[in-house]
Amino acid sequence: MLKPSHYHLGRHKGPTGHRAVKVFLMAATALGLWTAPGQAAVDILDVRTGLHPDKTRVVLELSDATFYEVSYRQDPVLEGRREIVVDLKEAPSREAVSALTKDMQVVGLVQDVIVEDHLGGVRLRIALRTSAVVDKSFLLKPDHGMQYRLVFDLKAISGAEWSRLVKRTVPDAAAVELKEPVEPEQPAPAEEPVAPARPRTEDEISVTPAPPVSVPDVTPERTPETYDDAVSGDERITLSGYIEMEGRFFPQSSFYPAVDDWTVSFALEPLMEYISDSGGAQFSFRPFGRLDVQDSARSHFDIRALKWTGTADRLQATVGIDTVFWGVTESVHLVNILNQDDLLEDIDQEDKLGQPMATVSYTSDFGVFSAYLMTYFREQRFPGAEGRLRLPLAVDYSQTDYQAGAGKWHADWAVRWSHVIENFDIGLYHFRGTNRDVDLALGTDADGAPVLVPRYNLINQTGLDLQATFNDLLIKFEGIRRTGVGAWAYQDYWALAGGFEYTFYDLLGGGADISLLSEYLYDDRGDLATSGLEDDLFVGVRWAANDIDSTQILMGTIFDLNSRAKFVNLEGSRRIGDSWKISLDARLFLGVPVGDPFYSISRDDFIQLRLARYF
Repeated sequence: MLKPSHYHLGRHKGPTGHRAVKVFLMAATALGLWTAPGQAAVDILDVRTGLHPDKTRVVLELSDATFYEVSYRQDPVLEGRREIVVDLKEAPSREAVSALTKDMQVVGLVQDVIVEDHLGGVRLRIALRTSAVVDKSFLLKPDHGMQYRLVFDLKAISGAEWSRLVKRTVPDAAAVELKEPVEPEQPAPAEEPVAPARPRTEDEISVTPAPPVSVPDVTPERTPETYDDAVSGDERITLSGYIEMEGRFFPQSSFYPAVDDWTVSFALEPLMEYISDSGGAQFSFRPFGRLDVQDSARSHFDIRALKWTGTADRLQATVGIDTVFWGVTESVHLVNILNQDDLLEDIDQEDKLGQPMATVSYTSDFGVFSAYLMTYFREQRFPGAEGRLRLPLAVDYSQTDYQAGAGKWHADWAVRWSHVIENFDIGLYHFRGTNRDVDLALGTDADGAPVLVPRYNLINQTGLDLQATFNDLLIKFEGIRRTGVGAWAYQDYWALAGGFEYTFYDLLGGGADISLLSEYLYDDRGDLATSGLEDDLFVGVRWAANDIDSTQILMGTIFDLNSRAKFVNLEGSRRIGDSWKISLDARLFLGVPVGDPFYSISRDDFIQLRLARYF
């Protein structure tokens, strides 16, 4: 199962904000504007920082809207000093700004700020305590007695992603002109990920700070970006999300009668966030719902997130329903265990059900230490008799059996340590609780008809994820060791997934990037592996056009080295205008033999078209 490339729409979400690229096309006009005689200088009235549960905020209070650019650099002399560089064109002298930064509070990701003269303007070099990216930037228009405010929200990323950012941005590129400022406007749409890919982002990257995770969708231009995203209002309460129409076509007839070869469904996923006056606490609510016209079992509702997060210095706590992602590999997510897969959405392990939990994390000089306590287990749900990708028999959820005496209320727990050491991003954890994977046993219902009865056993699982960055090459590894608990001992086994991703940047000078991916998958249970990935090879290619419409395609195939069965995956997406996104996906099962765990759905190849409107 291939993890889709993450997509963000609307407000700047890392260095690929499409609105920034659009404004780049206006460079000639902008150049004429800022060189026009009589252009008034913009005064910087204040520079301040704020610590929020999921970000560090840097705010510049200005007398007017202004041109600005953001880039990334790592000083090769000053012991690898990592900096986010902000260039302001129409700004006062360096001395005037330096006086403001002297009293600025140093919090969160910000270590200090150096102010320099630069090309007739001012450059702010924001030194970082750890690798970080400008996750969002926007302009607030005057209100509540305040002037214009230029806001930068910083989020931690892995050392691997930082190395890629530095390589692909050129802070001192003289050929790049500053762009035209725009008036503040209502927020453009922002997309919730979908998860980490790989490790992703924001909105989808949980505010649980446990791991500084990689953000694969961060694909910056090779020149500094200008961010013109603007919002109005105070931004303590924000509302965003999307509504989607999805159509699926199945080229082959099903094994089962009276099942159609097509379906249409509609989904809605809003996100409401509230940040306290002090910025030390945040409340998030992200429900999700889908209505399927063919399969009533696929029509479902879930709360992906309903949580409170508070931060105090290096300590952070989260209470409520949350979604947490761990892992680095592309083809499978072995270490990602806290949340249940939402199999009604897709089979690619990217969609997760919200899990009630409490989390405490502490950030130290030796890494991030996190503890998780969970209860109210979320069962796996499967497509119904009217749907495709269904099981051979109906699943009788009324007979669900748990090894734990407390059933779904059993208290599960996990501890995790993550750290960045030189070029290596490391995560190590141990989990004890109810297995998220279900065992299905043959049984009968009240009428004597054959059904599948779910059973969930207790397990211990220790996992390791590792990513190493060497220029254009990423080395990835995930491994787990799982053992059973008590008399109902689960079969003990270990599994791994590992490989590489190599990226050719600006291929043939056309601006596009192409990444080649390959991973090997192993499970020592052999033919008894319920995942069907006991001895498999994954190869794939990812193409990112780096154009205004964020066009990208991911193609990959998993080859079973024993049976020669193949799973082919294709995912493509493109933005349409400022509010729409179209996606085309295909999942193909080829040569699956009888007895393979995927045989029952081997005729359920499908092509999926989605059209989403963001707000």
